[in-house]
Amino acid sequence: MRLSRYFRRTQWDAERAREVEAYLEIETADNIARGMTSAAARHAARRKLGNPTLIREEIYRMNSIGFVEILWRDLRYASRLLRKNPGFTLAAVASLALGIGANTAIFSVVHTVLLRALPYPQPNQLVHVGGIDRPVDVTIPEYAFWKEHAAAFSSAAGLRGVSNQTLITGEKQESIDVLTVTAGFFRTLGVTLALGRDFDSAETQPNGPQAVILSDSLWRRSFAGDPQVLGRVVRLGEGSYTVAGVAPRGFWFPQSADAFVPLRPAGNLSDRGFNTEMIARLKPAISLRQAQAEMATVTEDYRRASADPDYTGLSVIPYREWIVGDVQTKLLLLFGAAGLLLLIACSNLAGLILARLAARQKEIAVRLALGGSSSRLLRQFFTENMLLGLAGSLAGLLGAHWLLKGLVAVIPFQLPASAPIQLDLPVLAFTLAIALGAGLVFSLSPFFSSSRLDVHETLKASGRSTGTGGVRQRTRNILVVSQVALSMTLLVAAALTIQSLYRMHQERLGFTPQGLITFWTPPTPARRRNPVALWNFEAALLERLRAEPGVRSAAAINVLPLTSQNNFPVQREGHPEQSIGGMEIRLVTPGYFEAMGIPVLRGRSFNDHDTSSAAPVILVNETVARRWWPQGNPLGDRVVPCRFQGKDLDGCKEMPREVIGVAGDTKTVELKAPPRPTIYIPAAQATWYTGGMNWVVRGNLSPTFAGELRRAVVQMDPHQRVDRVRTMDEILASITADSRFDAWLFGAFAALALALTAIGIYGLLSFTVARRTNEFGTRMALGASRADVLRLVLKQGVALTAAGLVIGLAGALALARSLSSLLFGVGPTDPFSFAAVSLVLLGVGLLASYIPARRATKTDPMVALRYE
Repeated sequence: MRLSRYFRRTQWDAERAREVEAYLEIETADNIARGMTSAAARHAARRKLGNPTLIREEIYRMNSIGFVEILWRDLRYASRLLRKNPGFTLAAVASLALGIGANTAIFSVVHTVLLRALPYPQPNQLVHVGGIDRPVDVTIPEYAFWKEHAAAFSSAAGLRGVSNQTLITGEKQESIDVLTVTAGFFRTLGVTLALGRDFDSAETQPNGPQAVILSDSLWRRSFAGDPQVLGRVVRLGEGSYTVAGVAPRGFWFPQSADAFVPLRPAGNLSDRGFNTEMIARLKPAISLRQAQAEMATVTEDYRRASADPDYTGLSVIPYREWIVGDVQTKLLLLFGAAGLLLLIACSNLAGLILARLAARQKEIAVRLALGGSSSRLLRQFFTENMLLGLAGSLAGLLGAHWLLKGLVAVIPFQLPASAPIQLDLPVLAFTLAIALGAGLVFSLSPFFSSSRLDVHETLKASGRSTGTGGVRQRTRNILVVSQVALSMTLLVAAALTIQSLYRMHQERLGFTPQGLITFWTPPTPARRRNPVALWNFEAALLERLRAEPGVRSAAAINVLPLTSQNNFPVQREGHPEQSIGGMEIRLVTPGYFEAMGIPVLRGRSFNDHDTSSAAPVILVNETVARRWWPQGNPLGDRVVPCRFQGKDLDGCKEMPREVIGVAGDTKTVELKAPPRPTIYIPAAQATWYTGGMNWVVRGNLSPTFAGELRRAVVQMDPHQRVDRVRTMDEILASITADSRFDAWLFGAFAALALALTAIGIYGLLSFTVARRTNEFGTRMALGASRADVLRLVLKQGVALTAAGLVIGLAGALALARSLSSLLFGVGPTDPFSFAAVSLVLLGVGLLASYIPARRATKTDPMVALRYE
């Protein structure tokens, strides 16, 4: 049959009707001509033709597609049913939209970040090479040795963190992000430059020519996309660089940068620091397992070459796994939480469908009695539920569109996504799969219920429950118990993350953040070349800030607490065994401890007399004092920065400094970690430091205060940049943003789950009360009091809730253990959280049970006894 006939069936039927009528008229005329009467001629013609209606029906059937016809009738019938029950339809669509919307939005992030292939050729060949049982970054000697001796690598590259530098092109200056990489960086990634070449071996030597590779955006923005840019000399920071190449358009790397400069080993102690990230590309025939096996051999070779018997070696992991890091755990946990919410929503909807099925027993029995098969009923149920699923999916997609924008905007951690996070085809396929799966699962329960239905008993029954009622009641009970169990899992996760956030806010910082405003002044190129001029400017600015109205105290430090790290080797003079390889070093101006509210526990703080011409002095924090002078007095002893086990760090020659005070411990780098060993040096005595300073000003934090400070700096020097203006409270908020996001999202999921669970318990008991009206009337007629009926219904609700709590305990423990990496100050099995969640769920279950229970107590025994 041609498809065109199917869509023209009505027109085709009209044409056949005219043909049949024309045939009858011709036969009738012939019969009249043979001498028949008009009535007899018409009757003979119809007898010869047969039944015209049957002929038309057969032709109509021949031009029809049976499956499509049945589906169309089922769709129309299902649409009528859903329109006739708007309350059920809205509740079902809202439940599905809630679960599907949350899952779709989070799956969009999961797909882009965790599932999409990296935008490099053969991305599965890329690996990260890092340390075992030590910092994951490698030293320059390790990088060079592994690059040369690891036979599994076809190429390898190293890189260091992004730095902010000033690019000068003619009269234009702009601040750009620069990534330092070794030669072969782009080759290892499998990326071909759009213009020019990669760095050569000469450009990676300490005294070799300076070269730079521009990103496509910087090339177009600052050089107008000029193809003749190759070979052009530009000013970058303090040096002149020759443009060697331009990265291709759309090039992506986890550490975003505007330009790339060569990594130059210095040949001194700094090369032996764990400060270089190493990536490598495996040879095509080498698997990850083979590469991991080879690492042990190369480790042993390096151990012998370095004469270090305690060396633990390096290992390889897939580069994607390295990129996603802790983000993978966070996203999978969020996706799992959204999945639990979807299960709760589906359980709620399944309860609604079962309750609706009870009202359709007579309809199902009639259809079975008229010859309908179970498979035909299954198709009908599937069509109805598919309509619900598709409607819920469409509503969920609309919600996911808005939720995804908000989710990406509020996620506080960086998402290593190589493509825009959006609702694309794989995400739409995921949503459609959820709709189809939900429709099929929701159809199975009515199907199995109808297969056990006693047609004769159902047709004889008027409104009483039939034999399958007990089965359906048990099914509804199981659904409610599962909702309580799943809700407990989400509530425990929310309780743990909220308590963890509370513990973080209660953590002792060691300083007073309230009332502090901070900003950063990067040195101008002229001052960077002249440390004396730089300090003179900073000293003058310090006096100017202290003189500003509303300022109570002001000071400066090279690295603000909880923003970054700055560590060097430090040794106690005369005690090589007392060396710390990663001591945090802070350069501060006089008044810093007073401005920050950091107590000086022993000795004195720095003052204006601690200049470059005065005796070199230093303050240590409590952690250093306890480690090096556990029973003695550190005051008067001497400490040597940039010295480790008797060896001085090249390029950082420092003289011994006298300890004049012990400062209180503060959180230096991480809020969740203990205070690190820290020393403080007067900024006036750090003549080697030419970096920018972070200023801390305590005063009246009015809305215009930040602007007044910025104007004060600009008035001193119109060319001086003022960046990162923020309060210390804002810095703390940014540090706790991850934990706050976790608590907020798990809390939102838990609140929705709790609401759905309360609705599920209420709906089940309301339905039960309605079905047991006759029973309650009989009980009350036989002497039961209203309190007895109230206790009977409440007992059922509390029993279901308690059963869900017991079952949910295992799931809550499993999820809590997976949350361990996100928690701070609270264990995954915290008894307070479990007890609080149990009480909340019991209270919600009791409240949800009370309303239907109270309705049951108002049953009139005389009316109930006549109820069917």
